[in-house]
Amino acid sequence: MNIRPNGTYKAVVVCAIIVVCATAFIWVGGSHASLIDDLKQQITEKENEIKELERKNAQYQGQLDVTKQASTSLKNEITKVEKEINGLTITISKTQSRIFETNVRVEELKEQIAVKEEEIEVARERLAHMIRALNSRDDAGLLSLVLSANTFSDVFSQQQYIVNMQREVQANLNSLKDFKQELQSFKASQENEKASLNTLEDNLQVQREIVTDQKSGKQTLLKQTKNKETEYQRLIAAIERQRQASEKEINVLEAKLRLAIDKEKLPVGAGILKWPIDTVRITQGYGKPNWKAAYDFHNGIDIGAPTGTPVYAALSGKIVGVGNNGKYAYGKWVSIDHGDKNITTLYGHLSLQKVSVGQSVATGDVIGYVGSTGYSTGPHLHFTVFASESYTLLNSSSVTGLKIPVGGSINPMDYL
Repeated sequence: MNIRPNGTYKAVVVCAIIVVCATAFIWVGGSHASLIDDLKQQITEKENEIKELERKNAQYQGQLDVTKQASTSLKNEITKVEKEINGLTITISKTQSRIFETNVRVEELKEQIAVKEEEIEVARERLAHMIRALNSRDDAGLLSLVLSANTFSDVFSQQQYIVNMQREVQANLNSLKDFKQELQSFKASQENEKASLNTLEDNLQVQREIVTDQKSGKQTLLKQTKNKETEYQRLIAAIERQRQASEKEINVLEAKLRLAIDKEKLPVGAGILKWPIDTVRITQGYGKPNWKAAYDFHNGIDIGAPTGTPVYAALSGKIVGVGNNGKYAYGKWVSIDHGDKNITTLYGHLSLQKVSVGQSVATGDVIGYVGSTGYSTGPHLHFTVFASESYTLLNSSSVTGLKIPVGGSINPMDYL
């Protein structure tokens, strides 16, 4: 005997299909859940570790902040250098922790992508089941449906089931589109994390270079002084005499150059320049020093920051100077000519320079890293703006072989 299923039986079959598919959907990714939880735990642990390293780094920075007093003994100078090295070592550990954390995040994203791909596959299967079921109902046709039904009530009930299934198909189709968008978002996040990882690894290399340079400077100092206080005092006395003489010639020349600036050629308006450091903390303004300094006029602004902090080009332009004045003036410095803006910016006391003369840079490009080279009492960036027509390199008559960038300076705050 051939028994034809009635509308109620068909509805039960369709509901069973939906339940089975939904159940499969719920359990997708179960094999990945444990791994993802483990990765999240690793990320949390690294975040806590980074917070502790940041606390220690801030502590060292507090000790190294600009004190307005130069080191007066070899012991103090060595202590200052060692603190800078310790601070950089902590920064390196923090960067390594962030690299580890970023690697874990990339792995977590890979697992989330795998889960999402499985969810998409299950959703496709679920959609296919429902479409096949719906097509089988449509193939029967309305006349067959009427003839196979026991009552008109059955006809209306089965028609309602079809309508409900059509709505369910549309809902699942929308969910499938949402899954795909989420997957694309996961993949974009993974690419961003990888780019961040590359940046962190570059920073790590830079920090190691700076530490190596700091250690080399310490060894040179010890060699010059033979680790004796009397030799150190002779050394700094000789440097101080030459430094004062060179500062005097610079101050005299720059005072004249400031008066000769043609203001009509200068740009007007704040915001022309971007801040050369992300976190701005001005420790010395432009003009008369706010402490007992060895000079009468400060031709730029000082921005306090830890050694190794990236320094950015304040505006696009061409590198016109990269120098190292040793213990004098700006120490390691970079200057950029900003073309038709008729201004040239100078970045002093760097620990490391990353550009060369003749190179073109865009606004925000990294040109070097904060340090405490030259005549400096602590890690900071010295930032000067010159009228380009007045900018030049001065051959010092006080220190043999010393070339110092000079010019008619303008208050940087007028353009930041």
